[in-house]
Amino acid sequence: MKHKSRYPKALVVIVSVFLLAVNGILGTMLIIQSGADLKSEMQDRMFDILNTAAAFLDGDVLESIQKEDYDTPEYQHALHVLGSFQQSFNLDYIYGIRDMGNGTFTFTIDPDPESPGEFGEQIQYTDALYSASIGQAAADEIPYEDRWGRFYSAYVPVFNSKGKVGGIIAVDVEAAWYEEQQRVHIITTLVICVISLIAGGLIAFLITVKIQKRLVFLNSEMNKMTDEIEQLAQELRLASGRRTDTFEYDDSYKDEEERCSKTESADGFEELSCRLKFVREELSQYIADAHELAYTDALTGSANRNAYIEAISDLNEKIMEAEADFSIAVFDINGLKNCNDNFGHEFGDLLIITTSDILKDFVGPENLYRIGGDEFVAIIDISNKSKIDDIFAAIDLAIVEANLKIEDFKTKEKLALSKGYACFKRGKDSEVQTVFRRADEAMYADKAAYYQAHDRRHR
Repeated sequence: MKHKSRYPKALVVIVSVFLLAVNGILGTMLIIQSGADLKSEMQDRMFDILNTAAAFLDGDVLESIQKEDYDTPEYQHALHVLGSFQQSFNLDYIYGIRDMGNGTFTFTIDPDPESPGEFGEQIQYTDALYSASIGQAAADEIPYEDRWGRFYSAYVPVFNSKGKVGGIIAVDVEAAWYEEQQRVHIITTLVICVISLIAGGLIAFLITVKIQKRLVFLNSEMNKMTDEIEQLAQELRLASGRRTDTFEYDDSYKDEEERCSKTESADGFEELSCRLKFVREELSQYIADAHELAYTDALTGSANRNAYIEAISDLNEKIMEAEADFSIAVFDINGLKNCNDNFGHEFGDLLIITTSDILKDFVGPENLYRIGGDEFVAIIDISNKSKIDDIFAAIDLAIVEANLKIEDFKTKEKLALSKGYACFKRGKDSEVQTVFRRADEAMYADKAAYYQAHDRRHR
């Protein structure tokens, strides 16, 4: 049964969605982390500059200096220090601050040559500035705006000789510059994420295509295997030459295979799974068929000599374990060779088949074995002679009825059957063959009596 393989679209969608989600999460994390790293880097640089500058300044001077002290050496020294740092590090603004109390802060020293803050001019309050006023260096987390523009600032306290905050120095960074740097980081991260997504999608596509090719190959091989299995089964049936009414072929498992073939939504994996299940069940069926062929007589449907040998082995084990209780009956068709010679093998087969059918009715089909051309053996799970005599009497009556009903038996030759049995004797019989020999001897004695009463040509 052939199938057209369908591309596993669900797999592509799942992989694509997964990659998109992963890239989205990673991209967001990278953007957040890069922004935090940029801000941290900017603040660290500002603190490094301010801490270095603070080391050159005197907190007592910053605490006491006034506007009119501009020409004094102390004022000029502080102005020179801040101006040097502004030029050396290309700073937008670096300046001194004084805490006036009540959250008010003013400019002290500002070296900017173009637009310095006036001494005593009030400065925009921020939480970071207040933190510096109590001795803890800090930087603004959000920008503030004043007459010079929008800035992020960092503040470092300068301590006086008593260990108190004598003044504060600050550095400004334009918010526009920082935001531009942040945008560059975001765009770079987005580009990397897009490239990663495209590369991931391409890899997923290539992997999926490879999987699809493999699925197509596997399904093709499964098609060939299915055909070969069905061909093998057909050859087994033809080779067996057995009666068709003795074999029931269970093909219900094919319903599942047919259902899979009609499922439009099935992808390559589901189709392969269905096909594997179908082939496995078909193989199981044909293995069971081959096993039955190996243990079943093709003509009569009875168990054959192979099955009989296996049954003997099981019985011998039971004898050794002191669990055996059985009888063996031996049957032989009288005059079969003469019937084959005079009326053909088709009539001889009729005698054999009829004998098998009769014996199955009374000893049970599971207990009957055809071990030769016209010889049958029955292993009966009882050792009561009276019951076996009843079975033999019933068999004789069934043979009489068959001879009256079957036209060929009335016009050509009647069915005649020699038989004998022996019961297992616990403690005396050590193997099945001993019981069989007694049964076989009884059958030959019955056959001899038959030929004494009939023409010897009936052999």
